[in-house]
Amino acid sequence: MQGVYEMGLTHVLSWEGGEVNDPRDPGGHTNKGVTQKTLDRVRWIYPDAGLPKSVSDLHDEHVQFIYRKEYWDKCRCSELPAAVAVQVFDAAVNQGPTDAITFLQKAAGAYVDGKIGPKTIAAANNCDSAKLAREFASHRGHDYALLDHLDDIYGLGWMRRLFACYDLARSLI
Repeated sequence: MQGVYEMGLTHVLSWEGGEVNDPRDPGGHTNKGVTQKTLDRVRWIYPDAGLPKSVSDLHDEHVQFIYRKEYWDKCRCSELPAAVAVQVFDAAVNQGPTDAITFLQKAAGAYVDGKIGPKTIAAANNCDSAKLAREFASHRGHDYALLDHLDDIYGLGWMRRLFACYDLARSLI
């Protein structure tokens, strides 16, 4: 049986395709959901990780390393209820860790500062998982809706991803 991280990873990878460099996308040059900017930062933090210089050369093991360190671990997903952990992870990859943590804090009624700490973890763990998962998805969807300049291009795909992630979250409650 897959663990929660592996289920979240399978979900994320189903939405993060191959290499793209869409000039309309603020993420720029991206491969499997990893931007060049993210790769450059991770290479600097982990110089011995054997990561390539270009996102064009990323392999699955590189992507999994980056996802684990920069998104799952950074957002402390292992300490969250499973249903919310997969949502936070997916949002962190797609919208950034700070936004994902902010959605969690708003949904859990925690102090909102975009930084994950023991109070946010405790607030999330003291919530009803079903209600927290729904509220998290609502905050995430609202954030997508506020991206007026991009919603005509990517909006429907974001909503499909959001609902697929919420379905996965519900299956873990």
